[in-house]
Amino acid sequence: PGILIGGSCFGALAVALHVDVIVHYPETSHLLETCGRLRLFASTGLSGPGVAAEANKTDDDTFLARLELPDQHLYESTTVVVFADPDNVARNSKACHQMCIDVGNEGREVQLGDFEVIQRLDNMNVIHVWPTFCQQDWSEVKTSFHSSAINQTVHVVARLPAAILENRVRRPSAKMPPVMFRLNPEWYWARGGDKYNTWHQLMVTGYMKSMVSAEVFIENVTWDSWLTQPIYTLEGVQAKCGSCAPELQFVCKSWELHGNSMYAGGDHSFGSATAFFGELYDKAMPAILAQLPARSDDATLPVGVWGYCVGGLAAWNALVSRPDLFNIAYLGSPAMDYNCGHPFDAIRGMNWTAGARPRIYIDAGTEEGELMDKQTLLLFQKLQDKGLVAGQDVFYERAEFGTHQASSFLRRTVKALLVLFGANSAGHAKLPDGQGLTVLDSVPLGMAAKGDTQLSGVSQPVISVPALGHALAWSCCAGAMFFLGRLSMSRSMHGSVFASAPLLSDMT
Repeated sequence: PGILIGGSCFGALAVALHVDVIVHYPETSHLLETCGRLRLFASTGLSGPGVAAEANKTDDDTFLARLELPDQHLYESTTVVVFADPDNVARNSKACHQMCIDVGNEGREVQLGDFEVIQRLDNMNVIHVWPTFCQQDWSEVKTSFHSSAINQTVHVVARLPAAILENRVRRPSAKMPPVMFRLNPEWYWARGGDKYNTWHQLMVTGYMKSMVSAEVFIENVTWDSWLTQPIYTLEGVQAKCGSCAPELQFVCKSWELHGNSMYAGGDHSFGSATAFFGELYDKAMPAILAQLPARSDDATLPVGVWGYCVGGLAAWNALVSRPDLFNIAYLGSPAMDYNCGHPFDAIRGMNWTAGARPRIYIDAGTEEGELMDKQTLLLFQKLQDKGLVAGQDVFYERAEFGTHQASSFLRRTVKALLVLFGANSAGHAKLPDGQGLTVLDSVPLGMAAKGDTQLSGVSQPVISVPALGHALAWSCCAGAMFFLGRLSMSRSMHGSVFASAPLLSDMT
C-alpha cells in the first residue's frame, strides 16, 4: 500500500516533505576570530515561529540543515532564512561590537540581505545559501587603463557590496552580484559614493539583491566637457537620412531639422562602441572579479551597462554589439534618434541563444518631449516583437514630471534598480518585477487605447505602431543641453501642439 503525501499516493519509498538547506559560510574569518564561533540554523516561512534546524558541518565551509515540513505544504512556495547564534561571551566584547555594530543578546542574528525563496516545494528540496550576518559597509576598488578605441585614459571606480566581503566562499556564476558599469558619472552624479550608500542600504536590509556599481570616468572629461565627451556609437554621425522607414519618419524629420547639429564638431570617438566595451570588460572586470568570491563554474556572469541620454544609447550599443559580455542594460532616456534612428536596426540581429537572455529597463520622463516618448515606446514594443517578454525581460516606465536633469534621473534610479535587482523574498514590501511600470497612468492627452492587455500585472492600453506620426520635437538629449550647462528642457518646446496629439499616431 502507498503512503498518502500531499493528496497523492506514492510508493513505499516515498519521503516526507523536507528542505535541505546547504549553508556556505567561511569557518575561519576575522569576524569569527573576534565574535566567536557561530552556530548556524535554518528555517522556512512554513516552519512556524521559533522552529529552526541546526546546520551541521558536512564539508569545508559547508553546513547542512534539514527542515521537515507538513505534507500539506507540497507544491506551495516558501522563504528560507539562515540564523546565526554567536558565542554569548565573545559577542559582548568591545571588539565584536566595533566590527558588528548591531550584534546583541536579543535572540539569534538573522541573515542580512535577501532571503532565498523556493517557488514550488517538491517532496525533496535542496537550496544553497551564502548568508552574511555582520558586515554592512561596502568597499571600492579602482582600476585604470588606456583605451585604444577612444585614445584616452579610463578610470573605473567599482563599489562592492558588503555581502561579498564577509562571505567569500566560492559559488556559481548565477550567485555572483551583478556588475553594472555606470557611464557619465561626471554628469550623474556628484558624490557617487553617497548615492551607492543609499542603494546599498536596500541591499543590506533585503529589499534589493547585492550588486556592484562600477563608475566609468574618462580622464580630463568633466560635466561641461561636451566637445571631448566620447559618444559610444556603432557608426559615425551623418546629417541626412535618405530613405527612412515609415515608423521612423518622426525621428528622421527631427534629426535632419536640428538633431544632427548637436553632435557636430568636437572629438566624440564616434563608431567606437564595439571596441570600447570589449576593452572595458577585458581590462576592468579582472580587477573587480579579484575582489569577488571565486566561481565554481564558467557560466555567463550577470554584467550590464547603465546610462542616461547618450549614455543610454551607449548602454544599448554595448548590449547589442557585445552580447557575449553584457546581458543587462538600464537605458535612461536613451538617444535612440541618433543617425535617423539607426540604433533600432540592431534589434534585427539580437540573438541570445548562445548567451544569457537580456534584461532591459527603459525609462523616460513625461516632461522630456514627444520625441523621447515615441522613440522609447517604439523600442519597448520592438523588443517585445523580437521575443522579449514584458515584465520579465524588458521593462518600460514613464516617470511623472520627469525631466532630463540629473536630479530627475536620480529620482528614477531606485525604481529601476528594484525592478532589475529587487529581492524575491516573500513578505518583503519591495517592488516586484514590473510593478508600477504602467503606460496608462502617464500617457499624454489624446493617446488612444487599442484594446487591453496585461503588462506585469498592470492593465494598460496596447499601443499600435504600424506607423508613427511625425513630430517636430527637439532632439532627445543633445549635446547642446550639456554644452549650455545642462539646462532644463523647456516645456514651451512641446506644449499644446504635442499635448493634444496622440502619442503614437498614424502618418498621413
